[in-house]
Amino acid sequence: MHIYIGGAHNGKRQFVREQLSQEEVEWFEGELPKLNQIVDDKKIVIAGLENWLAKTDLNEEQAITHIIKRIQHRNCIIILTDIGRGIVPMDAQQRRLRDVCGRLNQQLIVQAEEVTRVWYGIPQTLKKRGEGQ
Repeated sequence: MHIYIGGAHNGKRQFVREQLSQEEVEWFEGELPKLNQIVDDKKIVIAGLENWLAKTDLNEEQAITHIIKRIQHRNCIIILTDIGRGIVPMDAQQRRLRDVCGRLNQQLIVQAEEVTRVWYGIPQTLKKRGEGQ
Protein backbone atom coordinates (compact mmCIF):
# COMPACT_ATOMS: atom_id res chain seq x y z
CA MET A 1 0.00 0.00 0.00
CA HIS A 2 1.19 3.47 -0.87
CA ILE A 3 -0.25 6.40 1.07
CA TYR A 4 -0.25 9.99 -0.11
CA ILE A 5 -1.04 12.47 2.65
CA GLY A 6 -1.28 16.23 2.82
CA GLY A 7 -3.59 19.09 3.59
CA ALA A 8 -6.80 19.85 1.71
CA HIS A 9 -6.26 21.10 -1.84
CA ASN A 10 -2.50 20.49 -1.73
CA GLY A 11 -2.36 18.61 -5.05
CA LYS A 12 -2.46 15.00 -3.82
CA ARG A 13 -5.03 13.71 -6.31
CA GLN A 14 -3.43 15.51 -9.25
CA PHE A 15 -0.01 14.15 -8.30
CA VAL A 16 -1.36 10.58 -8.03
CA ARG A 17 -3.17 10.92 -11.39
CA GLU A 18 0.09 12.02 -13.02
CA GLN A 19 1.98 9.11 -11.46
CA LEU A 20 -0.64 6.62 -12.68
CA SER A 21 -1.31 8.16 -16.09
CA GLN A 22 -0.37 4.96 -17.96
CA GLU A 23 -1.88 2.50 -15.48
CA GLU A 24 -5.41 1.20 -15.35
CA VAL A 25 -6.81 1.81 -11.88
CA GLU A 26 -10.18 1.79 -10.19
CA TRP A 27 -10.81 5.05 -8.31
CA PHE A 28 -13.07 5.26 -5.23
CA GLU A 29 -13.81 8.76 -3.93
CA GLY A 30 -15.46 9.21 -0.53
CA GLU A 31 -16.49 5.58 -0.41
CA LEU A 32 -15.03 2.19 0.33
CA PRO A 33 -15.10 -0.42 -2.39
CA LYS A 34 -17.15 -3.49 -1.71
CA LEU A 35 -14.95 -6.58 -1.61
CA ASN A 36 -16.62 -7.98 -4.73
CA GLN A 37 -15.75 -4.76 -6.60
CA ILE A 38 -12.02 -5.33 -6.17
CA VAL A 39 -10.21 -7.48 -8.69
CA ASP A 40 -7.30 -8.96 -6.74
CA ASP A 41 -4.53 -7.85 -9.10
CA LYS A 42 -6.01 -4.50 -10.15
CA LYS A 43 -4.67 -1.37 -8.48
CA ILE A 44 -7.26 0.71 -6.64
CA VAL A 45 -7.14 4.28 -5.39
CA ILE A 46 -9.19 5.23 -2.34
CA ALA A 47 -9.57 8.92 -1.55
CA GLY A 48 -11.80 10.88 0.78
CA LEU A 49 -11.91 8.41 3.67
CA GLU A 50 -12.68 11.33 5.98
CA ASN A 51 -15.97 11.80 4.08
CA TRP A 52 -16.84 8.12 4.50
CA LEU A 53 -15.97 8.30 8.21
CA ALA A 54 -18.19 11.36 8.65
CA LYS A 55 -21.19 9.50 7.18
CA THR A 56 -20.80 6.01 8.64
CA ASP A 57 -22.96 4.73 11.46
CA LEU A 58 -20.14 2.45 12.66
CA ASN A 59 -18.31 3.31 15.87
CA GLU A 60 -14.62 4.19 15.65
CA GLU A 61 -13.28 0.69 16.23
CA GLN A 62 -15.74 -0.88 13.78
CA ALA A 63 -15.04 1.76 11.12
CA ILE A 64 -11.26 1.37 11.33
CA THR A 65 -11.55 -2.44 11.25
CA HIS A 66 -13.89 -2.20 8.26
CA ILE A 67 -11.41 -0.02 6.34
CA ILE A 68 -8.40 -2.22 7.20
CA LYS A 69 -10.26 -5.35 6.00
CA ARG A 70 -11.12 -3.71 2.69
CA ILE A 71 -7.54 -2.86 1.87
CA GLN A 72 -5.65 -5.78 3.39
CA HIS A 73 -3.49 -7.60 0.85
CA ARG A 74 -4.66 -5.31 -1.96
CA ASN A 75 -2.68 -3.38 -4.49
CA CYS A 76 -3.89 0.03 -3.39
CA ILE A 77 -3.10 3.67 -3.07
CA ILE A 78 -4.80 5.67 -0.35
CA ILE A 79 -5.02 9.45 -0.46
CA LEU A 80 -5.43 10.87 3.05
CA THR A 81 -6.31 14.44 3.88
CA ASP A 82 -4.69 15.67 7.06
CA ILE A 83 -7.71 17.44 8.53
CA GLY A 84 -6.13 18.33 11.86
CA ARG A 85 -2.91 20.24 11.44
CA GLY A 86 -3.15 21.35 15.06
CA ILE A 87 -6.44 23.20 14.71
CA VAL A 88 -9.10 22.07 17.19
CA PRO A 89 -12.61 22.48 15.73
CA MET A 90 -15.20 24.14 17.98
CA ASP A 91 -17.90 21.65 16.92
CA ALA A 92 -17.80 18.41 18.97
CA GLN A 93 -18.65 16.23 15.95
CA GLN A 94 -15.84 17.79 13.91
CA ARG A 95 -13.40 17.26 16.80
CA ARG A 96 -14.43 13.59 16.97
CA LEU A 97 -13.97 13.20 13.20
CA ARG A 98 -10.53 14.82 13.37
CA ASP A 99 -9.50 12.46 16.18
CA VAL A 100 -10.84 9.34 14.44
CA CYS A 101 -9.09 10.32 11.20
CA GLY A 102 -5.85 10.84 13.09
CA ARG A 103 -6.01 7.41 14.71
CA LEU A 104 -6.98 5.75 11.40
CA ASN A 105 -4.15 7.52 9.58
CA GLN A 106 -1.66 6.29 12.18
CA GLN A 107 -2.74 2.68 11.67
CA LEU A 108 -2.68 2.95 7.89
CA ILE A 109 0.74 4.59 7.84
CA VAL A 110 2.20 1.86 10.06
CA GLN A 111 0.98 -0.76 7.57
CA ALA A 112 1.99 1.16 4.44
CA GLU A 113 5.01 0.18 2.44
CA GLU A 114 5.42 3.72 1.22
CA VAL A 115 4.20 7.12 2.45
CA THR A 116 4.50 10.32 0.45
CA ARG A 117 3.49 13.74 1.74
CA VAL A 118 2.32 16.14 -0.95
CA TRP A 119 2.60 19.74 0.09
CA TYR A 120 1.31 22.19 -2.53
CA GLY A 121 2.16 19.75 -5.30
CA ILE A 122 5.65 18.91 -4.05
CA PRO A 123 6.12 15.27 -3.01
CA GLN A 124 8.30 14.23 -0.10
CA THR A 125 8.91 10.57 0.74
CA LEU A 126 8.31 9.99 4.46
CA LYS A 127 8.54 6.20 4.46
CA LYS A 128 9.76 3.56 2.07
CA ARG A 129 9.84 -0.08 3.23
CA GLY A 130 13.42 -1.24 3.40
CA GLU A 131 14.83 2.24 4.04
CA GLY A 132 15.53 2.45 7.75
CA GLN A 133 12.73 0.00 8.54
